[in-house]
Formats: sequence, C-alpha cells, structure tokens
Amino acid sequence: MNEPLSSNLVKQKNDDTKTKLGDIYHYYVVLSYCLDLQESETILVEKYGDISIVSEEDSKNLEVKRHQGEHVLNDRHIDFWKTLLNWVKYHHNMRDFKKLILYTTSNFKENSKLKSWNLVKAHERLKIISEIGHQKNKAEEGFRSIYEAVFHYDVEIILTIIEKIELYTSQTDIVEIERKIMKNSFFKSVNKSDRKSFVDSLMGHILTCPVDKPHKWEITCEDFESLACEIRNRYTTSAGGLRLPPDIGDTPHDEERYKDKRFVREIKEIKYDTKVPSAILHYWQAQESIIYSSMNNPTFNVDLKEFQRDIRGNLEEFKSSFQDDCDETDPQDIILKSKRLYNKAMEMPVNNFYSINPNRPYFQKGIIHKVVEERGFSWNIIKS
Repeated sequence: MNEPLSSNLVKQKNDDTKTKLGDIYHYYVVLSYCLDLQESETILVEKYGDISIVSEEDSKNLEVKRHQGEHVLNDRHIDFWKTLLNWVKYHHNMRDFKKLILYTTSNFKENSKLKSWNLVKAHERLKIISEIGHQKNKAEEGFRSIYEAVFHYDVEIILTIIEKIELYTSQTDIVEIERKIMKNSFFKSVNKSDRKSFVDSLMGHILTCPVDKPHKWEITCEDFESLACEIRNRYTTSAGGLRLPPDIGDTPHDEERYKDKRFVREIKEIKYDTKVPSAILHYWQAQESIIYSSMNNPTFNVDLKEFQRDIRGNLEEFKSSFQDDCDETDPQDIILKSKRLYNKAMEMPVNNFYSINPNRPYFQKGIIHKVVEERGFSWNIIKS
C-alpha cells in the first residue's frame, strides 16, 4: 500500500516554485501598469529589461525584483548593482526613457546610504555609489567586480543614467498586488466575486501575447482596452452575443485531407468507422467557426483555450468511469466501452462558455475532436 505524501518531504533541487512566483509577480506588475496605460502608450515586456513603457510624456524602464518575506536592500546588494550595471552598459537603449525604475519588495536599512537616493541630484548620487565601494571588504560576494564594471564607463554616461533612476522599495508582494489590482477603478462595475476570474483572464492574455507571430511581447493601450472591455462584458451583462456563424455549411472542403488526421485514426481504432464522416464534418465546421469568430472578438481565442481544457477534463472523467467497468483482458469489451465513451461525449450537454455564446452542437462536437487531435486524448479505453 502506498504511503500518503508527507508534509515534511525533502525539497527537491529542481523545485523551482520560488522562481516561478517571481515570474508571476513580474506579470502582475505588467498588468498593473497595463491598467494605467494612456492613449498611444505601449508596454514592452523583456525587451529593454523587465518592463518598458513607451510614451511621449512618461516613458520609463523597470527592473522588477521580488523576495520572499521581509528582505533588506543593503548598499551592496546585487539587485541594485546589477541593475545599475545593465542600465549603464546599455545606455544607448536607455536614452529615450525619462525614468529608470528599480521596483522591489525589499526595503532599506535605517543607515543605508541609498535611502536618500530619490531626494538628491545626480552628482550627489554619484558620490553615494562611489563611497559605497570605497572600502574593500574581505567577503564582497561579487560586489567588487560589478562595482568596477560600472566605473569602467565614462563618468558622464554614469551621470546620465543615475539622474534617471528612481528606487521603488517596499512594494506589495504577490498576494497584495493582486488585491491592489482588483481595487482598480476599472473593476468597479464587476462583482467582487468575479474579479479574480477577470484578472486571471487578463493575465492569461499577457502571458500568451508573444506566442503568435511576429512573437513580439507588446501591449498597446488600445489593444488592452479592447480586450479588457470585451472580458468585462462577460461579468457586467447577462445577454450573450452571437459568436458563432449562423450558417457554416455541411460539406467540408477537401474532405480527403482530414482522413489521416489523428482524430480520425482514433475513431477507426475503436472500430467505429461509421462515425468518421460526421466527425470530419464537425471538425471542419468548428475550424471554420473559429476563423470566423476570432477575427472580431479579442477574447474568443482566450475563451476557446479554456473551453478546450474544460472539455478535456470532462472527457477524462467519462473515461475513468468506463475504465472501472472494463475487462481489460477482453478486446471486445474494450471496443464496446470505447464506443460507449465516444457516444457519451457526443451526447454531452451543449452549454454556453463565456463569449462562446450561444454554443451550438456542431461546434462542441468539433471541439471534442480538436481535443483528440491536439491534446492527446484517446477514445481507446485502456490508453492513458
């Protein structure tokens, strides 16, 4: 008998949870700045640093640093010095930014030389960083090489950079920044119980921005507002809009090219060849609908991915119930149960799903075949 997992298991070396939390925090900061975008402004992610806001009035470049729990940004901490070195090293790219911001959850010690940074001018800042490195210690934890690399550059370049730097310390951590986002005035018309789902949808869009060609991680004010308003409409209006074409036709173009698709092979494997023509028709209709519906609905593709995940989850649950009653030593029983699984999936109630509203039977059946085609689901009851 397997023993239950214990809460005191040893942490694996490849457990990267804390790093991923830092990434998620970074994207929350991106979202918080998206909500404040002004007309004609654009956010660039991971191009000139963590976050860049391109703007005629208030252009800025941010480096985001998140630490678990209480953390002190001491005068020689690598977060500050590595960030400073990167900005100095790539000073040509920083030329058009009016502000260079170190955005961190860390805070200063009372006696920190950096504590007065935002209150003093460039020459005083130069004096501060010079004095920090004046004394050499026995253990400098990489500080000395970074310090010397910074001062390898011409002092005028350093002054140009440090004049723009602002230190945003003691920023809210991952849980609090999510709460802060949900308090933004943009969410006032959304029920509090729906705001988390709303934020998750916006975050999903931010994360998938660079997937499509030309693979640029750019978010314009206009695109973000369009997407955010579309998503908000899910939660502020009860009436759905027509998202699927009213008449898609019942004759697939070039039917032959579908016959080698995985979803067709899966049906043939369970000896259900009579279902192949309707499967091809529904798959083709769903594909045509996706092309039609995604062109004018920014949220459609986001919703479609979630819909496919839900469909896959339902299919796995159905399959599990049939597996419990299947005699895996009897090939005929395997085929029988596999066919019943297929039939149950095709009889699944057709429910609306966010902007897929109203949903239609042909579309849902087509999405089921897409899940088989693209997400590895098998009708064979004994296959995982």
